[in-house]
Amino acid sequence: MVRTAVILGAGRGTRLRPMTDTVPKILVPVRGTPLCDRIVDSLIEAGIERIIFIVGYLSERIVEHYGRHPHSAKFEYIEQATLDGTGGAVRLALPVVEEDFLVIFGDSLFARNAVASVVNAPARNAIGVVEVPDPERFGIVTANAQGTIVEIEEKPEAPRSNLAVAGIYKFSSDAKRYFSQLPLSRRGEYEMPDAIRMMIDDGIRVSAVTFDGMFDVGTLSQVEALETMDEDLFTAMFE
Repeated sequence: MVRTAVILGAGRGTRLRPMTDTVPKILVPVRGTPLCDRIVDSLIEAGIERIIFIVGYLSERIVEHYGRHPHSAKFEYIEQATLDGTGGAVRLALPVVEEDFLVIFGDSLFARNAVASVVNAPARNAIGVVEVPDPERFGIVTANAQGTIVEIEEKPEAPRSNLAVAGIYKFSSDAKRYFSQLPLSRRGEYEMPDAIRMMIDDGIRVSAVTFDGMFDVGTLSQVEALETMDEDLFTAMFE
């Protein structure tokens, strides 16, 4: 059973200015609740006992907020001084994580069943995915009939699948070595999909876990869309 989760929350959220001038991206309020609070609650409900925040911009606000947040999990914080990619963020947590672990983006809203679906997936390595109508805009996985991922691509021009990577990942402790071996990408970052490709190439099974939906909260217009969404629909999807 997975008991540890790593929340990626170091980004500056420049597309959310002026909201993020004084508030870190993962604490941007959506319908009166800081974005990451819903994630933390979902993690705890799924049995997570230890939550490691990868922090950077306005990190003191995150530490302060969760220092007074009522919770049953242990909270820890690791500073990502250089924003060197999602893989770089995960690499920072490796020295303090010995068991299987979850990685989740702190700047999205996820369907009510999302976290539990990935945590409880039979496979030790799994990626949460959602079906999308426009796969060329997303990181896309292709899975075989057994649900095993055979390919992961970033915004493919000719997508072979409509399963978009949704920002929740479960990794076995054995996966740590692939993050440790990550080379820098062309963008000069350590990228999580590259570690997953290395795992797949080595014959490690990585399963696709489909859940009902997610909503990236990266722009002011996306916040506006959530704020104006029908209340019953929002509750059914995210609460």
